Amino acid sequence: MEVVNAVHPRIAAMRKRILETVPEIFPDRARLVTEVYTKNKNDTFMFRKAKALENVLLNMDICIAPDELIAGSYAGKPRGCQVFPEFDLKYVIDELDTFDDRVADRFFVSEKTKTELRAIYKEWEGNSITDVAFRFFSEEQKAYAGDLIYALTSLRSGIGHVIVDYEMCLKKGILGILEEVKYHKEQLRLDDTDYVDKLDYFLATEIVLRAAIAFAGRFAALAEELSTLENNIHRRAELQNIAKNCRRVPAYPANDFYEALQSFWFLHLIIHLEDNGHSISPGRFDQYMYPYFSNNKQPKQFCEELMQALWLKFFELNKVRDRVMSVAFGGYPMFQNLMAGGQDEHGRNAVNELSHLVLETTRKIGLPQPSISIRWFYDCPKDFLDHALKVVAHGYGMPAMFNDEVLIPNMLQMGYSLREARDYAIVGCTETTGQGNNQPWLTGGFFNTLKVLELTLYDGYDVLLGKQYPFRTGAVETMSFEELFEAYLTQLAFYVDKMIASDNILDTLHGKLFPAPFQSVFIHDCIENGKTSLTGGARYNSTTLQMVGIPNTIDSLLAIRRSIYEEKTLTWVQLKKALEDDFENAEDIRCMLVNMPKYGMDDDSVDTLGSRIVDFLEEKISSYLSPRGSYQMAIYSIASHIMFGSKTGATADGRRKYQALADGGVSCSHGSDREGLTALLNSVVKLDPYKARGSTLLNVRLSPSLLEGEYFEKTSSIIRTYFLKKGQHVQFNVVDTKTLVDAQKNPEKYPMLTVRVAGFSVLFTTIDPLLQEDIIARTEHGMEV
Repeated sequence: MEVVNAVHPRIAAMRKRILETVPEIFPDRARLVTEVYTKNKNDTFMFRKAKALENVLLNMDICIAPDELIAGSYAGKPRGCQVFPEFDLKYVIDELDTFDDRVADRFFVSEKTKTELRAIYKEWEGNSITDVAFRFFSEEQKAYAGDLIYALTSLRSGIGHVIVDYEMCLKKGILGILEEVKYHKEQLRLDDTDYVDKLDYFLATEIVLRAAIAFAGRFAALAEELSTLENNIHRRAELQNIAKNCRRVPAYPANDFYEALQSFWFLHLIIHLEDNGHSISPGRFDQYMYPYFSNNKQPKQFCEELMQALWLKFFELNKVRDRVMSVAFGGYPMFQNLMAGGQDEHGRNAVNELSHLVLETTRKIGLPQPSISIRWFYDCPKDFLDHALKVVAHGYGMPAMFNDEVLIPNMLQMGYSLREARDYAIVGCTETTGQGNNQPWLTGGFFNTLKVLELTLYDGYDVLLGKQYPFRTGAVETMSFEELFEAYLTQLAFYVDKMIASDNILDTLHGKLFPAPFQSVFIHDCIENGKTSLTGGARYNSTTLQMVGIPNTIDSLLAIRRSIYEEKTLTWVQLKKALEDDFENAEDIRCMLVNMPKYGMDDDSVDTLGSRIVDFLEEKISSYLSPRGSYQMAIYSIASHIMFGSKTGATADGRRKYQALADGGVSCSHGSDREGLTALLNSVVKLDPYKARGSTLLNVRLSPSLLEGEYFEKTSSIIRTYFLKKGQHVQFNVVDTKTLVDAQKNPEKYPMLTVRVAGFSVLFTTIDPLLQEDIIARTEHGMEV
């Protein structure tokens, strides 16, 4: 109750209203985009995309909610959600009548909206990104993705996963940026071989930038209209102030903190309306906003209220996912990662008053968006880490913690200058990227490393599906363990190759068919190059593949080596029979496998297997090029470990079929961290953090007692030691099992119970029971640490 009542009364009322509102799907963006694409079939893809966004910004329904201080809505009602037919509308049409029956991520859809969306779908059938991509995929590629050997996450969605240069908009204003566009357009030479494409780009950016100013003007007009109807003098003045702000920004540079927040929000919102991506992240908010905050003449209490109002705007943003994805990524997450702390371009401490206010706002609001992260380094003030841990203690799963001493060198490996590397930020869950200078295709997708081990053991045969795949590496019964390990690496290489081929198709199609001219303006070098970020205009370009299930794979290989090759307690016939039967009538075998050494127990015999796999994957993945740049490896699952588990049979670590894989990425399998937290952390740092340049993800669940009294300092010391040993990342759930179980049974008692799933936090009662069980099953580390 202390936290719930800590916010300003206006904010408490707004938060209550938002939480009680079931998100609603609206058709207006889909209708307005379709109008343009239908009318302009013979125009360039760039022009159509620009005119479509212009039509949306000029004509979509908008609203200003009662008591709102920051204007800018995603739909005509708070928590309204748009759909994006250019990427994929079929899954929406297929599930229109079931959205309001979902366990997780429920949406209201009116009958009028259903009728309109069905009509819109007929205009797009066969022409979405998904439809076009499937015409380029081979039958094998379709099968591998469909059977969840890997998952391609940009099939039905825009790209997102980017940090634009928000500071550019705050300092220059859109009118200033338009002057830059005009200058570069005038410098075009007729003999430039890319003349047409560049001119097309500049004309498109002029269209969308002017539309952005007009969009803000619509909110100014609405605020003025509402002020004339308002009887409360105080609220009337607020609406008039909102109108004044929207007339100034984002057209002109921001003058104060209020204008800076309003300008930021318009930019953030329009990028969401242009592209159906998520993980569009604010980056180092406390750095580029601090000059406006520190020089602000408005009362500190009002600045705090503005921050809380902005946090509610973050929470309102939403995305429609299909039913399967609503299980894997439930809780309406948008992965808007906002960072605080770290160091400046000279390597000096950059923590400031606004860094602390970011933490306090999250503590008081108590909602899962934005997703807050902090940066730690050798000179990080102890009071900042302690403040972060006190917020963690409230059980929100935030902030996540990242280690500059690993991530800055990783940025240097990827070609960033030292100044740019020190300015890194986190996108989405845990993905490391440059700020305002990179198009990091972080949606390369998720790869099921454990499924590939299953295919290795059965020579390309899928036991669960009863299906033989064409790629085979031979019968394992005739192999030594080293030969088996090499066969597994060969299988990994084959499927990584197929996944990258699929990603390159998607990369090319997104850039050609549905570029993002508005977003690109705020990414360095796009204007200078006359290209969108999706067609290679950004200063840096990369694509990341996320490896899932590595802990299960490590444990399974160790179990096979020990039981079959070293101790000879099992034969291949016995092991395969137990796996095929899901350990039915073989509980003794399962118990033996479960009780073997595991990753997470600080056992070198296990952890070195993981290092070999990580080293191989890093070398393999980084050897490829995308249409825009390089490939990087990451080790994290978000919540795909549940989805992948549903297509993976019983495995040699003692896991039963259909069970979720290890969560997080470098987190161990449930229960394998039985030697305690320090043993787990020691295992994690043995997976070379300088190889996973795309990022790693470590989930840890702590007993609330570890962040109380004398144990608080001990926990703080453990985290610092982990980072000194080159741990890359860690995030915490601080909630006891009893509370979680009771929340399952009595959700009405826990409307604001927030938990960390993976790289994102959600309201516990809004997610699927499978995901709830996965969180409950994680080891609760207590005083034994």
